[in-house]
Amino acid sequence: MPDDAAVIVINRGPGGTGELAWMPDDRSYCLAVVREARTDTSCKPLPSSWARIGVRLVTAGRTVSARTVFFAVVDGGHGPYGYQGTAAAAPAPGMGPVHEATAAFASGRTLSLLTYERPVAISTPGDQYICSADNAICFPALDAYAGH
Repeated sequence: MPDDAAVIVINRGPGGTGELAWMPDDRSYCLAVVREARTDTSCKPLPSSWARIGVRLVTAGRTVSARTVFFAVVDGGHGPYGYQGTAAAAPAPGMGPVHEATAAFASGRTLSLLTYERPVAISTPGDQYICSADNAICFPALDAYAGH
């Protein structure tokens, strides 16, 4: 773990649960998911290419109590992010809210770090997109994409 100044809290939930990240630079990330008094941490490089404009990474993280935490890294400056482009849009059944934090770098580049949850193995027709408030950046909520 880095010092507290480098940690970005994405979501602070009840009972010490939540997600936090740190980025040593704008090309790699570390994500810690805290659930049920256990922390899973993964550190990886961001992909060098991506399938959707502005979306650097979408990945399924830790699964606990039949729920999976998803993590996305997108180009900043377009938040807030939510289902179907509005924070007030109702998510599909079982989907948790979109939590967001911003990483800012000395170069002026910003990246938005998003987390959200959904029940494991439940997929419904028309599962929603997560979009920026201005709809400039959208991606399917369940499309894990790690790039290459």
